[in-house]
Amino acid sequence: MDQKESGGRRGRPRSFDEQEVLQQVQEAFWKGGFEGTSIEDLTSATGLNRPSLYGAFGDKHALYIQTLRQYREATLARGRKILDEAPTLRTGLEDVYRAAIRIYSGHEEGRGCFVSSTAPPEALHDAAVRRELAATNDGLDAMFEARIARAQADGEACTDLPPSEAARIATAVLHSLSVRARAGASRRALHALAQSAVNLIAWTPGEGAADAAEDA
Repeated sequence: MDQKESGGRRGRPRSFDEQEVLQQVQEAFWKGGFEGTSIEDLTSATGLNRPSLYGAFGDKHALYIQTLRQYREATLARGRKILDEAPTLRTGLEDVYRAAIRIYSGHEEGRGCFVSSTAPPEALHDAAVRRELAATNDGLDAMFEARIARAQADGEACTDLPPSEAARIATAVLHSLSVRARAGASRRALHALAQSAVNLIAWTPGEGAADAAEDA
């Protein structure tokens, strides 16, 4: 199996939407993982034959790398928007975790985060996947760090940990939510964990904890 990042694009077809195809490929990898997803699974998911897929995106490995990047970019863009538009750090964190839980447990069987659920096994022996996994973690850390630093600068009631340390905790909670969702934890349990993290990072004097069972 080719483990090289380059897929050698050839004669890219123009008869389909590449972003939509990558989304379909992502769904297949999300369900079966990299090793458990065959080219036949990918052609079935996309409705494209092997030459069309390889001509546009490269081989199976190149397809997987591109889905990791697309998922990361979409996740970070959505997370930054939520945090930037939230009136407080507390509200922003609650909204980010709530959105993540909807994704992680949105199927009959919880599937967790696409990157953290599928990339770690491959990262052990694949440098390209390891780089993508690290970039996702770094991006999440930076996203949370920027918002926590802003909250501290604005005098919000929140943790006095250095923003970088608090950000790693916030990211670690996302990873835990992903694993727990994949293990079958209820939405109630996931919201309770998320609320505990929010209370730790962005406590509000005199304000009771928000309802952790929301969306249960």
